[in-house]
Amino acid sequence: MDRRILLIVVGVITIVVGLVLETTILTEAAASGSNANIGSFSGAQALNDLVPLIYNAVVVMIGVGMMAVGGAGLAGRGPAA
Repeated sequence: MDRRILLIVVGVITIVVGLVLETTILTEAAASGSNANIGSFSGAQALNDLVPLIYNAVVVMIGVGMMAVGGAGLAGRGPAA
């Protein structure tokens, strides 16, 4: 299989697997926040509340980045040209 098409496929798989694992990540983030008893320190609680946002941003950036590199390679541009 052409590596440019493979990059697009892997990007899609990354996004799908990332979204499937999102519920596990959110559950673990909530559990770790309550187990560590960080509710009294508002700064740590605020950082723990950012976990879903950061996780989704990373999954989307990696997945879309792979698809973009593969798509640009198919167009004859970029590092996968």
